[in-house]
Amino acid sequence: MTTRLEGSGASQLAQLIQKIGYNDFDRFELATIVSPPPAIRIKIDNVDGITFEADDLVVAEHLTRHKRIVTIKHVQDTERDVGDTIPFPRDNDSTGSLAWTYSYVEMTFEDVLKSGDRVLVASMNDGQAYVILDRVVQYGS
Repeated sequence: MTTRLEGSGASQLAQLIQKIGYNDFDRFELATIVSPPPAIRIKIDNVDGITFEADDLVVAEHLTRHKRIVTIKHVQDTERDVGDTIPFPRDNDSTGSLAWTYSYVEMTFEDVLKSGDRVLVASMNDGQAYVILDRVVQYGS
């Protein structure tokens, strides 16, 4: 089963729920990628001995190799809060320019799911199929 959804993650989830329906058994669970795409397989935590394969899965686009049209803008010495580090370099960029913008650039996201990745999944149809929503990390363990 291959499903192609458009738009943001939230709108994709809404489209998927409209397409497949909703029931009272839908829930969120953690899982581990056993083998990467295209023959993707996952092992759901707390589900003993069952591995779900590609036919049982729908993967959010941002976890796949995909292309997007973007604008890249650089203004030298602009403060950027990235949360957990101070961005570098803070001196002139490699072109010597203090500011530049590239508009309507096609960018390919290459970082696909890999074996061992931990993911958040939503179950559908009482656990008969799953939507892989995102990678997850656990801090402090």
